Amino acid sequence: MKKERFQLLLLILSLMSLMALVGIQVAWTVRAARMQENQFNHSVRMAINSATDNISENKFLCEGINNCLFREGHGSCAMIMENMAEWDSLESVIRKDLEYYGIDLDFEFDIAKAGDSSKNTGQNEVYLSRNLEHMLERSGYYLSIRFPGRRDFIIAQMGNVFIVSIILLLIVTLSSILIYRYYRRERQLSSNTIDLVNNMTHAFKTPLTNIALAASMIKKSKEVRSNKSLSSYAGIIQAEHRKLKQRVDKLLDTSFYETDPSSLYEPVNIIAVAREVMKSFEVQAEEMNGQIKLETKEKELFILGNQDLLYIALSNIIDNSLKYNTNSPDININISKSENKIIIVIKDNGPGVPEEVLDKIFNRYYRLDSEQNNSEGLGLGLYQVKNIAERMKGKVQASSADEGGLIIIIELPCIDHE
Repeated sequence: MKKERFQLLLLILSLMSLMALVGIQVAWTVRAARMQENQFNHSVRMAINSATDNISENKFLCEGINNCLFREGHGSCAMIMENMAEWDSLESVIRKDLEYYGIDLDFEFDIAKAGDSSKNTGQNEVYLSRNLEHMLERSGYYLSIRFPGRRDFIIAQMGNVFIVSIILLLIVTLSSILIYRYYRRERQLSSNTIDLVNNMTHAFKTPLTNIALAASMIKKSKEVRSNKSLSSYAGIIQAEHRKLKQRVDKLLDTSFYETDPSSLYEPVNIIAVAREVMKSFEVQAEEMNGQIKLETKEKELFILGNQDLLYIALSNIIDNSLKYNTNSPDININISKSENKIIIVIKDNGPGVPEEVLDKIFNRYYRLDSEQNNSEGLGLGLYQVKNIAERMKGKVQASSADEGGLIIIIELPCIDHE
């Protein structure tokens, strides 16, 4: 579960980082465009200033403009001078100065009254000059230049940098989407694999217990003990059982707590699961001259959980009670409902656990260091119980019985089920 959360957190941080990079790239691209636009505007104004100086020094052009300015009933010199040689000369002077400042664009120009918009549309695309020998200023006319291809020119000036930026933005965005899709697909595949492993280990545990019990009973038989071959075969069965059980326990340990959380939320009748667990251990308890009892006033009690994991949790507790009990085992399972909680109390008559280590028995790989603890195990049983209970939004605790033995108490949220 922690590994899954870490992976999800890592994915979220990666996606957030990619989104931040996209934002930075967009901001940089916009800033670069604005800087290029400011540079373009500055170059145009420098070119206009140069052009007005050059026009002012040309008497031929000044006379033509002067005749235009003092002609009544018009607001634009372009309408009067468009077919005149002076107008072509004006265009030539302006073009030369624009090219000098690196602006090789088609343009439209006019000498028109302030506020006239007959030809110049788009305030941000019109550039005005106010210092044409004060002649234009006194008459209320201005030299204006407009560039129809201004935006394309600015983008072209950014060149490969702009194109690469757009491509990188698209790649990063597409990569983020693909990473998330692959993560979802991988989690689904992992969840299906883990569910399969959990179901297999669950299916193996009870047969393995019964095989061990049957092998033990066979080996105690007089006929087997008197026959060396049969006794050897029974020993092989027991040895191979131990090896297989260790592998199943290890496999269960590496997979059960990674079960997909969505598979936990299904109604489970805890009474039915407890009866199934009790039935699977009855033969083993009887072989040890013991018993397992289930006490409850309820016929059905439901929780939101996973039936297989709940079976594993209860089986681990019963298995420990039988494994570490040197007496005739007497195991009592009591299930009751208190308000909105289901309380499962499992009590045995075994050697119990010292008070000072009760809070450690649910730790991973923890085993008691005592002469009584001579059974095989990895110290995973109660650790699994705790993790399963917590994943089902419950809790587990242990205490010592007054007359000896261990008490395991599991609390799980109860639900109504029709």
